[in-house]
Amino acid sequence: MQIITSQVPYTSKARNAEHNYLFNKLVDAIPQDFAEKHGFSAHHKRLTDALANENASYTRTTRYVDTEALVQKDNKRDNLFRRMKLHFQSSELAPDADVAAAAAKCLEAVGSQNPTILPYTENTAAVRDIVAKLESDRYVSSVKKVDATQHVNDLKEANDDFDALYSARADERYARNISAPDMKDARAAMEAAYADVADILNALYIQATVLSTDEETQKELLAIATAVSAIISQYTLVLSRRGVGKTTEDASSTDAPDEGDTGDTDSGDHNDEGESPL
Repeated sequence: MQIITSQVPYTSKARNAEHNYLFNKLVDAIPQDFAEKHGFSAHHKRLTDALANENASYTRTTRYVDTEALVQKDNKRDNLFRRMKLHFQSSELAPDADVAAAAAKCLEAVGSQNPTILPYTENTAAVRDIVAKLESDRYVSSVKKVDATQHVNDLKEANDDFDALYSARADERYARNISAPDMKDARAAMEAAYADVADILNALYIQATVLSTDEETQKELLAIATAVSAIISQYTLVLSRRGVGKTTEDASSTDAPDEGDTGDTDSGDHNDEGESPL
């Protein structure tokens, strides 16, 4: 007599995000006070500990908490670069020949490169190089001539500000890597802990209905079972939309989870592999 499935279907086919979301919901559906009341607190703790490890493993491969701030700082730096270059270009059209010549010299320092389309680290390096040139003896007088000293200072400050936050992320990534188990191991431990608790709940239901009638416990267990069934039903529906459950083998498959999935990527980041939007 089983009212709660102990083997969630298609877990081997679930992406990390799907798996993590599912088990967060399943653990929430099994109250700790119910576990304490019926004497399986240790198993429930193992369940919550397994979830904590999976959450840590999943977080390690997903967005940084400061991604939005980093994107804003990058946008600010890019806009300041554009403003400075436009100032040089407009000054090059000045009726004063000396001002126009100074602006042309400043544009020489900027060159034809466009740092705003480069990955984060290359963008930072390119802007640092441009600022260093404009602050050098060769160009500093020309910068002053076109009244662009503040533009250069603002760009330098924004670039350093971005770099400080970006560099700090290396420490966060290192902390993640040493503090959380491998996602594959975390998923397996999570599934095993859940299966044991589900077996306990099924055993309690048998006891409450067959061995000694306990309507209160039956009612509590049926409420948990209803919640769990709804969660798993929603999960299988999500998977079915991409063919899992229709074209793939049963949940007993030993296939590893999709290796290409690491959850939500750092979508606002250039990732040092692609280009940022213009």
